[in-house]
Amino acid sequence: MRVGKSALALFVLTGGFAWPPAAFSQNTDSQNFPNLSGGWARTGALVETFEAIPGYSGAGPMLVDPLHPHREGGSGQDVQWVAQLDNPILKPAIRARLQTITEEEIQGISHLKNEGLCQPSGVPMILNRRGAAVQILQTPTQVVMLNARDSQARFVYLNVPHSKNPGHSWYGESVGHYEGEDTLVVDTIGQNDRTQVDRFGTPHSDQIHVVERYRLSADHRTIEVQFTVDDPGAFTMPWSGRARFARRQADWDEQVCAENNRFVGTVTVGGKITTTVPTPTADKPDF
Repeated sequence: MRVGKSALALFVLTGGFAWPPAAFSQNTDSQNFPNLSGGWARTGALVETFEAIPGYSGAGPMLVDPLHPHREGGSGQDVQWVAQLDNPILKPAIRARLQTITEEEIQGISHLKNEGLCQPSGVPMILNRRGAAVQILQTPTQVVMLNARDSQARFVYLNVPHSKNPGHSWYGESVGHYEGEDTLVVDTIGQNDRTQVDRFGTPHSDQIHVVERYRLSADHRTIEVQFTVDDPGAFTMPWSGRARFARRQADWDEQVCAENNRFVGTVTVGGKITTTVPTPTADKPDF
């Protein structure tokens, strides 16, 4: 019951009723489309980073520097997230910003993620959230992706074009369509520049355009999401990566960041060393 109320509240707050009636005219009940509904959890060797797409020869995501490997469950410096800065997708200004974060990581000072600051993750970073259950809800006109942590939600409107002027918001505007019986394609524009695209703190501009392809496996037990990021304001070229999910039928356990404030030690936030991590507040909605 808690999930339903949260979904309804978020639907109202994010302007879900703004689409004209014509946008809801197509009836997908009579079509074959992938059943993505239910609970999901990230899988992979490092569930907080994207993976390169096997066999893909184009530009890929930022990866862990092999000279400073990250070890899940390790201790000391082997749990730091050190980016491999020779990736050709980085523009000089972006590389310089990451250089500061990377140097501090090598020294044992962690970079705090957006979710650690109680902020929305944005796209594609929402695919990288660690330890939070994901629930997907499908209707003939939209797909809703709910996250237990911080009650974050995405709304994908089906079979409609983008707005002429979507503005800029944390998650932007996502429209989608089904391809065949196993794939959901999602196209997202209109994001602000306040989120990061990965665990390493890589920033992006408000020109970011993300296309995701959610492909359901034949046994309906896993989803592979391949995506492409095109952002001429931050990157030298479009790049692609993937994230994988497995079905997770677990109880929904809400996790509220702002109600779990604690001293996290010395960290870097936006490339600056700090021991103070404030809880974000807003006088009015900014989505």
